Amino acid sequence: MPIFKLSATLQGHEDDVRALCSPDADTLVSGSRDSTVRVWRRIDPRSWSEPTINYKSAKFVNSLACYKHAGETFIVSGGNDALVNLTLVDATFDWVDPAYILVGHQNNVCALACKDDLIMSGSWDSTAKVWRKDGTVVYELKGHENSVWGVQIVSATQFVTCGADRTIRVWNGAREVRQWIAHTDVVRDVLLLPDGTLASCSNDTTVKLWTLDGELLKTLRGHQNFVYSLAVLPTGELVSSGEDRTVRVWDKAGKCVQTITLPCISVWKVIALENGDIAAASSDAQVRIFTRVGKRVAARELLDKFEADLQNSTVNDSVYNVNKDTLPGKDILKQPGTTEGETRTVRTEIGTAEVYQWNESKWNKVGEIVNSTSTDKKKEYNGQFYDYVFDVDIADGQPPLKLPYNTNESPYAVADKFLLDNNLPASYSQQVVDFILANTGGASLDQQSGPSSSEPYQDPAYQKQGILPQTEYLQFAKLDETRIRTGFSKLNAKQPVQNQIEPTEFETCMNCQDFKQLATLAGKMISNWDASSKLLGFDILRFTILHTPPFETLFELIKIGLTSQSPKVVMMTIRLLVNIFSAKQWGERVFADPDLMDVIFLDDILDALKTEKLMSITVATFVLNYAVFIRKLRDESLCTKLAAVINKFGVALARDEESAYRLLVAIGTLKPFGTKIDAAVTTELQKYKSPRFDALWTEIK
Repeated sequence: MPIFKLSATLQGHEDDVRALCSPDADTLVSGSRDSTVRVWRRIDPRSWSEPTINYKSAKFVNSLACYKHAGETFIVSGGNDALVNLTLVDATFDWVDPAYILVGHQNNVCALACKDDLIMSGSWDSTAKVWRKDGTVVYELKGHENSVWGVQIVSATQFVTCGADRTIRVWNGAREVRQWIAHTDVVRDVLLLPDGTLASCSNDTTVKLWTLDGELLKTLRGHQNFVYSLAVLPTGELVSSGEDRTVRVWDKAGKCVQTITLPCISVWKVIALENGDIAAASSDAQVRIFTRVGKRVAARELLDKFEADLQNSTVNDSVYNVNKDTLPGKDILKQPGTTEGETRTVRTEIGTAEVYQWNESKWNKVGEIVNSTSTDKKKEYNGQFYDYVFDVDIADGQPPLKLPYNTNESPYAVADKFLLDNNLPASYSQQVVDFILANTGGASLDQQSGPSSSEPYQDPAYQKQGILPQTEYLQFAKLDETRIRTGFSKLNAKQPVQNQIEPTEFETCMNCQDFKQLATLAGKMISNWDASSKLLGFDILRFTILHTPPFETLFELIKIGLTSQSPKVVMMTIRLLVNIFSAKQWGERVFADPDLMDVIFLDDILDALKTEKLMSITVATFVLNYAVFIRKLRDESLCTKLAAVINKFGVALARDEESAYRLLVAIGTLKPFGTKIDAAVTTELQKYKSPRFDALWTEIK
């Protein structure tokens, strides 16, 4: 039997994905702690559409099921609001209530199941309920002494539940007919198998197989932490997932035939799709699909990225319960594993701990052990996710600066980038490093090995010595929602009726963070609103472009912005271009055409630099991003073009200190190309004598 390989990674949620269901072969539904239910549609064998938000709850969404009866299909969702909601699969979130709302539970609805015209729910209120879609309670199942974590419908009158009281219970209608202590800890899920037997999983790390009479048939061991979810494949194989970051596939004899480790902490839910693929929902806000079918296997670059993410992932020391001081060295990996999915933790030469797993007859690195304060409840900052995002107070009366950090990064490299991004002196570097180490429990890989141990590969012709060369794109990523909402309300009202945008549509997009539709609305503002109101559209587009793919009219809109008579609109359009550099998979390709610079750097910008106070920092940032791109591409013709831009605009840009600093970073980044900079520009830049400028000049020289 072929092994499962990654087919697709679905990204769109902003917090743990806790629930999954699949109403048909080409549709997947996910529910998350970000309070949304999202629907994904298959585009081709290995790719899926951007998700649509089907429903937005007031609280966490923790359970899902698909109701299919009498030609109707609904998504059933439950969560911390204690409600069971039914929404049509093709519905999108708006201010209209779900098609049906089932009211009756007193606490979190953590389990759902559907069969024929029945819906069954389990709750933290220690009860299970069997409903019809109109809200009629057919049976109320009372008896559990704690939360009901799993429910199954066997027939119209026979049901199975499991829960935190360690029991599995069988019910005839509302009458309990059998119960047994199934595990030594909380029973997290129960599953009815095709042959009429049951499977259960537990916080005690085991999976067990039972008859409906409570006879234990088999115990499956392999997981190393809580087991949360069960599914059965069309082949009859069992699938499980849990807190040890794994999805495990078990054959009918109870042997683990494959262990799939994910770069996260918890795999909350696993389901089998109609085509035999596996979908897994995890704590890193992603859904991953795995397949045995060659045509559905992801492209090589995505497989490589998944492998790299796994190797670079961090694992809490509480998961493997290790003492780093007593771990064996890597020599133990010379010995073969004994079972599929076996893990070994080893101590490296620099004193850190790494986890390896035995898969396909070899040891594969699946992460690094870090202090148990680490988590993949990651925080988003500027469109990326981090283990930590610290607030750093620099000066009284000023808002704190954001310092993002992942536990497997070099604190020295992070400190350098933080200082550059926030225009702070390089002399602060060690203080920032000390701050990072103090606030992350000293879990850095570099604590013993120094600043160079995890630096990325650099061009041998120009090794990074301090700040230079700049390797990351800068962004104008902040969105002032209050200002945007206020501006929309005011400007929309002054437009002719035929050009106005429905306020509820705009509010819905903002509330749901539907960036794709927001970009569409921004395009309408730019195309249809009066000249004095277009700035709002460009401001929204500037932010949303970081989160959406390009669309057909994007570059026509950019042309409108660059040729505007309003310096503010031109400035915002250039900020949009700055952000396009960071747009994944497509942004960089936009700037490979050398003629593009002639379109962007028009003479009018020189005049705008005198009247629009934000133009200078905007243009300097755009030049800096172009320098980063040229260095990555190693394109000398583009470098020559950019040098001409620097020589034309440099004196004007250098009149502002922050713009001058970014311009000098760009010049330093282009150093390997022997860029010729006019003396007038250099003279203007040399007027600044602060430590951060001195450090840059030292590196450049």
